Amino acid sequence: MLMMTGCRVRAVSRRCLFVFALCLVAAPTARAVDWKNPPQGEISDDWMLIELEGQKVGYGHIQMSREGDEIHTTNLMSLVLKRAGSSVPIKVLQTTTETVNGDVVEFSSRMDASAQAMHKQGRVEDGTVYVTSDQFGMQMKSQHPFPEGAVMSWGALRKQAQMGYAPGTKYAVQIYEPMFSESAGVTVETQIGDKEEIEVEGKKVPAIRTEQQMMGVSTTVWIDSDHEVLRTEMPLMGIPMVMTRSTREKALAEFSPPEFFMPTTIRSPRSIDRKNARAIEFVLRLKDRSVAMPKLPKTDMQTPSDVTSNSVHLTVKRLDHQALAQTPPQKYGADMQPYLAPNPVINCDDPAVQAMAKEAKGDAKTPYEVADNLRRYVTDVIKDKNLNVGFATASEVCRNKEGDCSEHAVLLAALGRACGLPARVVTGLVYVPVFGGSDDIFGFHMWTQFRLGDTWADFDAAQRESDCNPTHIAFSVTSLDGAGLGQIALDLVNVIGNLEIDVVRVDDGTAAAGG
Repeated sequence: MLMMTGCRVRAVSRRCLFVFALCLVAAPTARAVDWKNPPQGEISDDWMLIELEGQKVGYGHIQMSREGDEIHTTNLMSLVLKRAGSSVPIKVLQTTTETVNGDVVEFSSRMDASAQAMHKQGRVEDGTVYVTSDQFGMQMKSQHPFPEGAVMSWGALRKQAQMGYAPGTKYAVQIYEPMFSESAGVTVETQIGDKEEIEVEGKKVPAIRTEQQMMGVSTTVWIDSDHEVLRTEMPLMGIPMVMTRSTREKALAEFSPPEFFMPTTIRSPRSIDRKNARAIEFVLRLKDRSVAMPKLPKTDMQTPSDVTSNSVHLTVKRLDHQALAQTPPQKYGADMQPYLAPNPVINCDDPAVQAMAKEAKGDAKTPYEVADNLRRYVTDVIKDKNLNVGFATASEVCRNKEGDCSEHAVLLAALGRACGLPARVVTGLVYVPVFGGSDDIFGFHMWTQFRLGDTWADFDAAQRESDCNPTHIAFSVTSLDGAGLGQIALDLVNVIGNLEIDVVRVDDGTAAAGG
């Protein structure tokens, strides 16, 4: 995502989407076995090469075995993404234990996308899923009804085997992926296609084509006659992501990751005076008309209108900060509790975060003064504004004081909650006059909103703005609870690399062509 301070750039949405997509499409090999009574011991041990635009970015290693009446699956995904010359390694290790019948018993995940790994583990008992998240030795526990009918690795393969691979076969399965949501399943619709030849490891091989749809994301998977996955393709932000069967040696071979950020920026048709602009009208269009424009949220700054299947008219206005400054302290109802409570990313109950919040608040009395003090504090306290951090939690940013826009956003939100201000984060776009040798571009960005009275007010610690300029275009608002990261990814999957922006009108009276 883009960050104004130091003209830095990051792509947290892209990283979240990579990880989430890999977790869903990288299934263990579906070899022909007796799915009602698979053999004891190893069932599969597979290596996959992961490429973007034909260049290696990582590998996957997926193992499955039976021990007694349980099926154990281990899924390791390792990626390296480069942003403006900085390499960010990401590793996700997931394990599942399921019964031979496909019922989920327990699971775990470890995500290394920052300096401090995030651990998550869970178990399912009597229709309830119990989840524990752990970072810096602090645990956060939650429980939810387990989604009825949802399955994980082995259960999904059982469903595939039961439905078969006859051309034209269609079916749907609920996948439980706790990295996306701890409380809901994700529906994956599958259709079996015809046989065709594809290239795998430099050779033409016969394969069965299958098409999958998951919340607007299309994936093509080819398998062989033994039901072994040969190749998976997914268009990701305008870039084809390909996973191909590989040997261990090729999967682990060293590589130099390609640069990914600049293709995600969007050219503005005109320069914008961010300091003086009061309101801006935009038209956003998707270049690929076969996919749908996500529903943009209506916020206190922005209003969508004239929505079509692949375009939207958007008006973004500055907020009245003089009026916000008059907001009195208040008590918030149950509807604000998700924005006041700690979660694994915005962990505002961390004693270190609470101590920082007290210092940052200073002698502020009104909600607006508190919000403004916190924003200024976060802008200054994150002194190492680098691209080497993945998606860090507030606890980590509080201690390490480094990162870019998402680190600013989650720390500011956590400090706000620690001070009793409802807070959420926003992902979207923001305008930058100059970046990477290009003029007048929009880049993907993250910032914070505080609830002040009846208003969700935007504050951008990375851009040093309490009064956010109207080039901020919101695509998603979230409390970053158990469903937050996956939802951010899905909100942007059809947008990144596929968007055009017309600046129709700026409130100073100038007009832009187009729209």
